Amino acid sequence: MKKSVVALILLLSSVAAYGVDISDPKQFMFVGDRSDNVIDVISLDDNEVVFRIETSIHPDHIVATPFAPILMYADSGKKQVVFYDLKKRIEFEPVDLSVTPRHVVLDTTGAKIAITDEIDGGFVLLHAYKMGVEFVIEDFPATGDVLFDPNDVDVYFSDQASGSLSMLDINTRRIFDMQLTDVAGQVLSAPSRSLDARYVYVSNITTGEVYSLNAYSRIIFNTFEIGGKAARPYTTPQGAFLYMMDESSGRFVSVEQRGFTEFADVSFDHSVDLVVVGRFDRMNLLTSTSDNRWSIFDNVTKKIAATGNFTGQPIEALGSADGRYAFVAFADVAEVAIVDLENLTVAYAAATDNGSAAFTVGLSNNVCH
Repeated sequence: MKKSVVALILLLSSVAAYGVDISDPKQFMFVGDRSDNVIDVISLDDNEVVFRIETSIHPDHIVATPFAPILMYADSGKKQVVFYDLKKRIEFEPVDLSVTPRHVVLDTTGAKIAITDEIDGGFVLLHAYKMGVEFVIEDFPATGDVLFDPNDVDVYFSDQASGSLSMLDINTRRIFDMQLTDVAGQVLSAPSRSLDARYVYVSNITTGEVYSLNAYSRIIFNTFEIGGKAARPYTTPQGAFLYMMDESSGRFVSVEQRGFTEFADVSFDHSVDLVVVGRFDRMNLLTSTSDNRWSIFDNVTKKIAATGNFTGQPIEALGSADGRYAFVAFADVAEVAIVDLENLTVAYAAATDNGSAAFTVGLSNNVCH
């Protein structure tokens, strides 16, 4: 018992001497400044900045591994990534990339990071714990965010040049194509998946359709006519619903995934391409990267529970692990919004000096993106 008490005292003394302990990413939000090379670390307990990381490169993208004290940030202009030890609070040497890191995605285990470029193509797989490159595919098709399957072997991506949903097998590095359209020039969204990974969803932004593909047979199982500019589909953390949105009209369609039956079809007075789902798949924050309007939709009563305007232009929205809160970062104001999905209130926390370039939460409930 005495040894345990002594160890605890030594631990508390070291934390006090070294400053705030930021080694557990699950307790924090990380917000990268739009102009300066800094990342603000915000406590999720009191929504205040507790530490500022001065970075050697600009944090255009930020990844926090939820189960290890590792932060990674990428600079698209320099084609570099840097790993940061949150426990020791030190940077490691920059890693040069042959691919421009325009899209950065963490896998379901928090161990692997996929980097893609929707303009020039290319693929890089990083290992977060090893803090280095696993492999590179130089001639990888141009694509946006990839989608990791829960087996952490299959990586889905949209190949607009061929009109396909494609799958990369990480072990063999072979690519398999699933044809979606044979019409050249059509724009496809990044893919999403069902919680059980049985279905993969892709929006055809040009035609306003959403395709549901069976991941095992690799054929289109269902096509939904959403109309206008169909946003990337979203699947809820509990696995019950598929959400589809038309950015041009504000239409929102909720579909039960088990039988693919329509549950709700409503329209908002603003575009929607960002979704955060509350506990029990009920209260949903719906907002947009093209305007500052927000709405909270009650998926039980099928009615809008609250609506308003954010102070800035959202760049991304993420949910807390328990589904109680939504966090929204803005491009043009030096703060983040904390939306209480149960009490239907919005509060703001100071973050950065110039607005946000990127942000992440150490553990989010946005699981199927």
